[in-house]
Amino acid sequence: MKKILLSAAILFGLCGGMTQANDAPAPGNIVYNTNMFAPGDSAPAFKKAANEQYGTQWYFELDYGFWALDNAMPGYTNTNHLAILYAILNQRLIKDDINGGTWLRMDVAGSWGLDHDSANSGAFYVNGIGMCSGLHTDILGPHDLALLEVSVKHFFANKRACLTAGMIKLNNYMDRIGHARFTNDNFESSGVLPMPYNNLAAVLQVELDRRNWVTGALTRMGTPWGSNPFNAKHANGYAIVGEYGHITADSKATFRVSPFFCSQDTPGLDGRDHQHNAVGIFGSVEYQLNDIAKVYARAGMASSEYQRCSRELSAGTTLRLTPSRPNDYMGLGFGIFTGAETDTTRLTNKYEKVLECMYRVQLNQYFFVAPYFQFIMTPAYRDVDHASATGIQAGITF
Repeated sequence: MKKILLSAAILFGLCGGMTQANDAPAPGNIVYNTNMFAPGDSAPAFKKAANEQYGTQWYFELDYGFWALDNAMPGYTNTNHLAILYAILNQRLIKDDINGGTWLRMDVAGSWGLDHDSANSGAFYVNGIGMCSGLHTDILGPHDLALLEVSVKHFFANKRACLTAGMIKLNNYMDRIGHARFTNDNFESSGVLPMPYNNLAAVLQVELDRRNWVTGALTRMGTPWGSNPFNAKHANGYAIVGEYGHITADSKATFRVSPFFCSQDTPGLDGRDHQHNAVGIFGSVEYQLNDIAKVYARAGMASSEYQRCSRELSAGTTLRLTPSRPNDYMGLGFGIFTGAETDTTRLTNKYEKVLECMYRVQLNQYFFVAPYFQFIMTPAYRDVDHASATGIQAGITF
């Protein structure tokens, strides 16, 4: 489902409402900055001012990614070489300086296997290690290119509210934690929340005051790559997701709570689709300890195991260890996840535990390099004690 998609919140920190400590957000900042380019802690400082000539904002990234897998299943390659593409376009359609105007948003992502094994969809990371979590969320698959979002946004009420509709990538709007760019996608965004992409949806965001906001979304689920999201036959259900967020008085901490309901048709042992309903709740907190460290914690659960992850508890930190290099950072994360046991999928280990560390170095204004190490203990769908993945990404951004 949601797994293996790109989390733009991490690439660009679309984490509206986060400001410097002891500085209350200005009216309209929470909702407006959520939708416009307002990079958070994981983005280089020079990315904070997007190109706005003619009402245009854009971001482009092209990476090379390499991962070496230890203890992969027989029949799966132990290495992956991939080219990774991600691009965002915000284009203003109607100008309104007071209310924010009307905008078109497009997200495009893709990845390509650079050798024979990496181009084989049957030899990929998640299946090869048997996890209920995926490889880094900017990997769609070994040979995929897709539109993640094509939507129209209309701001109103002095930038305090926004209605977005179209083909939506839902975690552009919810669970926007600004932390290090991990390779485990359950560190990137919640594995429990139903946050699909390439699906027809509508999202309403309202800023209650300078420190509180609410978001509500109605989205279809299950529309596959290349299928028309406006065609109901391509979907297998729907979800209703909410979010309440609060920024503390000193602006150091942000809290989010998200209840949800999801209804999907999934295949049973008889080969036919059966409706499964799930309710759940997710919560998160992130806190700016000082100029060097930012920490976060997440927890979530669902009443029914409707996707790869049904329970989650994770925590992580971003560390800027060299004051003279503010765009370099280290990321540390640890999480415990419960996979989904369905009619067609059985759990081997109930609790999957993942430890990850990474370090991103900004070589100059356009180039970066980031090595990763991920250690998986008792993976959900494999009868092994542990597995690991070591990788590196090198990229160019504009």
